[in-house]
Amino acid sequence: MEQNKRKKKGRSATKIIPPKKKKTENLSRDEVRSINKKKIRRKRKAKRLALLAGLALVVACAGVALVLAVFFRISTIQVKGDKVYSEKDVVAKSGVEIGDNLFLANEEKVNESLTAALPYIDKITLELDLPDTIIINVTATREVAALPYGAGFILVDENGKVLDRNAAMIRDGVAIVDGVQLKGASVGGVIKLNNDQITSRFIELLGAIKSSGFKQLTGIVLTKAGEFQLKYDDRITVKIGSFVNLEQKIRRAEAAIEKENEINAYSIGVMDVSVEPYASFDPGEESKVPVTKAPATQNASEKADENTATEDEAEAPEDEAEESNDTVSDDAEN
Repeated sequence: MEQNKRKKKGRSATKIIPPKKKKTENLSRDEVRSINKKKIRRKRKAKRLALLAGLALVVACAGVALVLAVFFRISTIQVKGDKVYSEKDVVAKSGVEIGDNLFLANEEKVNESLTAALPYIDKITLELDLPDTIIINVTATREVAALPYGAGFILVDENGKVLDRNAAMIRDGVAIVDGVQLKGASVGGVIKLNNDQITSRFIELLGAIKSSGFKQLTGIVLTKAGEFQLKYDDRITVKIGSFVNLEQKIRRAEAAIEKENEINAYSIGVMDVSVEPYASFDPGEESKVPVTKAPATQNASEKADENTATEDEAEAPEDEAEESNDTVSDDAEN
């Protein structure tokens, strides 16, 4: 008996909850029918409301479409911002036309069209002036580097975008690129060089040059070792090394060159900024003797007299050299 009691105590006490009786179990047949009818009516009402809401939405959309179709038609197109192209050219290449709906103008599409057709446009934004005017705001771009090509130059901006394939001249401040291999250059597209890595690093370098505001940049050189170097004023080579902190390196190089120019404005050599955070200058042979001022110039008469004296000395015999020199000296004094 005690063992049976222990077994009963060891069992878990679980309560068995009987299922709830449905509300309709104790209802009459008529009451059940009434309840079901109410449920059906509620469902039908919900469907009618959904249908009415859908119809209202359709009517609203149709009304908006009608308003857009009748009103807000473009009657004026204005061009503002940088004047790199005529207003007529910008409007013609934008794809925006008189009579188009003002709210359906696609800024991304217009930007893509204009930057491809008119390469000196960097980007545009659209501005709506209700009820019928659209404004195209133009931001221009300029060349940063030039690659020799045939009898002219290929011009590219800081993003590597090709602006011109046959430029006869380049403006001051545009660096001439040397040491690269041209693989592709379509106007409005991105320049393609030796390989994807070189192209990517070249574009990164152009962006850093633009951002740093490096002045008197005359050259960009890709060395045989695959490193990019800069040329300042055609007399100082800037060694960059890795592209880590690239913009800061370029700024540091320019600051160091400015200090060097205060000492000798005609220095020739190499400015090395490849090692952080230093800038070291190694002067070339021609700049080891400090130059304090620009060499003096001769006027035309002095130069002619000197040339005459030189020719007389060359024609005189050796035994009459002293006499010839005396004659030249007398002429110069007179």
